[in-house]
Amino acid sequence: MRLSALFEEFRHFLRVEREATPRTIQTYRWCFGDFEAFVMKQMGGTVLVTHFTADKCRSYQYDLASRGLKTASIRVRLATLGSFGKWAVRRDKLGRNPMDALTRPRKKARLPHVPRWEVVEKLLVPSVAVRERALIALMAYGALRRSEVVGLDVGDVAPDFGLRRVLGKGGHEASMPLPAPALAILNEYVRTERAGAAASEPLFVVTFRMKGCTRSTRRMSGQRMWKIIKDIGRRVGIPELHPHAFRHACGAEFLRRTHGNLRAVQEHLRHKDVQTTTVYTKVTQQDLQQQLRVFDNGGEENKDSRPSPQGI
Repeated sequence: MRLSALFEEFRHFLRVEREATPRTIQTYRWCFGDFEAFVMKQMGGTVLVTHFTADKCRSYQYDLASRGLKTASIRVRLATLGSFGKWAVRRDKLGRNPMDALTRPRKKARLPHVPRWEVVEKLLVPSVAVRERALIALMAYGALRRSEVVGLDVGDVAPDFGLRRVLGKGGHEASMPLPAPALAILNEYVRTERAGAAASEPLFVVTFRMKGCTRSTRRMSGQRMWKIIKDIGRRVGIPELHPHAFRHACGAEFLRRTHGNLRAVQEHLRHKDVQTTTVYTKVTQQDLQQQLRVFDNGGEENKDSRPSPQGI
């Protein structure tokens, strides 16, 4: 049996029984396709179920590492194979999961790159194009992900509240209140750029020329939005800026302004586990530098001349 045929059964399971989103299924399919292409190149022909072995999976892991991929990328691809193997064993398609024999790379704890809030505010001044300001406001104030922003429709905007519906990860829907600055920008964008658009039409669109000099519009893609933000970053001298950085900035600034209210930040960012939210409690390098100033001048200003209880 071809391994790809068995994987199609797995995709059907994800879609029907697990109710996975199309985006999730697409990611699974892409990761499996990369593994299949690797094995096909090694075998020189069709990839069969018998080729899904621990040795092949281990060789694939080494190949991923040799490509210079980041640990997170490698973990995602191996996790796809692990889930596939686990399902195949439960359905009696395999005797054992070949991924169980592998030692996967450990997840590295790293702090997200967070732009300073002053930088975010400079990108929201009226001199910036209203569409760019609307995109940034939704991510920086609403903590929306890139896919959530481009998935919005005109009817999702509630002028006095924020967003009636946001389709998040895993297909979960939620309403999203927005603060006054973000509401003002979003309402201005709808009034000037999407006036007359039906409620079911996309909130953010791109216009392009077709053959015959006719113009057409379609929903903005996540890739297009990525390019817009990268272009903004280059213009302001921050080439590493990317869409998700604004979500991080929102989490860090909201935590600071609520004096460490993790529960409020978790709710706003829609994290299932509060442990995900705790990354924003890490002291930034700038904050740490300010705190370390207590050591300046030998700490003479705060020096206590009283002897310690231990007499040291």
